[in-house]
Amino acid sequence: MNVFFDLECANCHKNVAKICEFGYVLADDDLNIIKADNLLINPKAPFNVYGFEKAGLTLSYTQAEYKKNPPLKSRFAFIKELLANPDNVVFGYSVDSDAEYLATDCQRSGIIPFNFRFIDVMRLFKVYLQRSEKLSLDVVFSEFYPDADLTHHEAKNDSIMTLQVLRAFLKTSGATLKEVISGYPLAHGELFFGRVVKDGTIFHYTKGNKLSPTNKRILDEFMLSVRPPENLKDPLNKSFYFEKSFAKDHFVEMLAFADKLASLGGRLTFVMPKADYLVVTSSTRIAKSRRQKIIDLPAFLAMVGLDFATIGEPAVDSFIAKMPKNRVWYAAYTLAHRNGNA
Repeated sequence: MNVFFDLECANCHKNVAKICEFGYVLADDDLNIIKADNLLINPKAPFNVYGFEKAGLTLSYTQAEYKKNPPLKSRFAFIKELLANPDNVVFGYSVDSDAEYLATDCQRSGIIPFNFRFIDVMRLFKVYLQRSEKLSLDVVFSEFYPDADLTHHEAKNDSIMTLQVLRAFLKTSGATLKEVISGYPLAHGELFFGRVVKDGTIFHYTKGNKLSPTNKRILDEFMLSVRPPENLKDPLNKSFYFEKSFAKDHFVEMLAFADKLASLGGRLTFVMPKADYLVVTSSTRIAKSRRQKIIDLPAFLAMVGLDFATIGEPAVDSFIAKMPKNRVWYAAYTLAHRNGNA
């Protein structure tokens, strides 16, 4: 069975969702609709009326109607059976957000989140049709179905719109539904023990090798959290600063350097005056204090025992997995996905 689903929330204060609608569509392999429904949910939380007005968003039911319905706990068994059933293929639109909503509201409601896999129809357009403009569901739906009359931000209607937009993708791309289900990996994702995995990476970072603000935050946290081994003999106890012109285009390498230095009892720093060594990669003159030493990249690599050619993007997830907050979760994830399982 093919399942299309969407959620609406009363609010998402402090990044915790309070779900008030669960809409879904069941469809066969020709994408004919078998059943469509919208389960209203009492969020047991206030509605963000001001935020809705500011965003131009209108829910389809009154607050009183939502509050007359059961809470998430009472709907949970049905939702889990629909999304976690291995015989179902689950689709959504920007569905990673919905998966995160489910995870956070389950936690709020005292429910253990379940694991499920999904295909993001929005990512099919963005990645595989290389659409770079804003791809909100209502805009894409209107592009292909200008005369259709479906109300956006009603969870059942949004599920129907997602199905129809998938139809449009198949027609535009020439792909079959079976090909989308078995291939197109960058549109596939999953919720695994409360965390969303998407975009072909286990952890979320900006693709490529730029030290984007997102990647810089990851690197900073990595540098602070990864410690040298206990009882390390002869720790390096030196800090290293790399020229900004090098660091800004070498996120992966900087992660590798931070990891290697931590294993030796050294450290990477972005504060030049605090560094013992300034690693230069260009002919630009660099000011240093009397105590600091200037070395080039080959000298640094030789000092720490790294081969620059062996560092590459596939290692990013394995580096981030070493952070204390990720270790247990990553061990469970790799075990579950060993030999294509999970």
